[in-house]
Amino acid sequence: MSSQSRSGPTEKIKILVIPGMDPVGDWIADVARSQQDMALAGTVRDLPSALESVEKLAPHVVLVDIGSGVLQQAGLLSRLAGGKPGAAVIVVAMMGEVDMVRQAMLYGAQGFLLKPFSEAELLSSIRQAYELVVRRRAQLAEVPHLPAAAPVEPTARAEVVAVFSPKGGVGCTTIAVNLAVALKAATGKPAILVDADLRFGDVDAALNITPAPSIATLLPDMDEMDNELLDRSLVSHSSGIRVVVAPPHLDMADVIRPEQVRKLLIRLSELGEGYVVVDSWSSLDDVTLSIMDLCQHLVVVTTPQVTALRDVHRFLEALNLLDYERGKTVLVLNNCYHRSDINLSDVERALGFPLLK
Repeated sequence: MSSQSRSGPTEKIKILVIPGMDPVGDWIADVARSQQDMALAGTVRDLPSALESVEKLAPHVVLVDIGSGVLQQAGLLSRLAGGKPGAAVIVVAMMGEVDMVRQAMLYGAQGFLLKPFSEAELLSSIRQAYELVVRRRAQLAEVPHLPAAAPVEPTARAEVVAVFSPKGGVGCTTIAVNLAVALKAATGKPAILVDADLRFGDVDAALNITPAPSIATLLPDMDEMDNELLDRSLVSHSSGIRVVVAPPHLDMADVIRPEQVRKLLIRLSELGEGYVVVDSWSSLDDVTLSIMDLCQHLVVVTTPQVTALRDVHRFLEALNLLDYERGKTVLVLNNCYHRSDINLSDVERALGFPLLK
């Protein structure tokens, strides 16, 4: 089924290209011109005018080459992705620029292409990004109309707490599990633990949970599930918390989309007052970023090792560039009582954040 048949017979996917120094950008523009369901909005070679061009031309998809220097323009990429009415940004990079791609994803890019890539890969990425834009704009257009004479009392919702570290192996899963159990014990409110490490999650092993329905089996049936059925689908643990485990096979993660995970967390929060604790993996992909956007509390975990502190410092800098609400971020120093030559007060000064030890 073509994207035209999904979103209307007349609309074409408007594409803006911000090329680098090589001819790949011109080739992308030529490919876009040749597609019946696409229209080339323009090619912008003057980077300072890119934001103005996006606002004027209102493209659905912006393809930005890392070689254009977009990451050296403070905040430009996040503004390109976050402007109104909003465009999906796909970054184009060389194989050796993976670190830059990760940085771009943190700044708001929705996808990436690594050179060399085929025409089929290019078109598939554009159409997937366009579908994301269509869904996003449809959600923004949905404004509920409630009768003035019949105000609706707000329904109590669970608070979503994401546990994350840009450095693997620092104890995120242990902290997420213990946090969920502690919240349940201390408040008496329901606590749900979601394993969002889609490829290597091991919350089930940490809690000694026997094979149970995973996030991969829940997501395809979300639209058909009412809250009662969703509630019954969660795995109960002896501690009193309930759990959504990670997929049992690696390839299952490939078909899980960020909007599906976001929808699941919203649905879980709507089950009632309490907490939804999400154990995130250390990769800053679309799924992880969607969790961070949704959560009310972001627990960032590090250890007193130089490499872990360096990665967290970079991550906190990126949060500042993205204008994340500082008050929802909590920095946790794990293993802080192990032997270390690093002074904890120096860590707090360097990171600009108070530490929970």
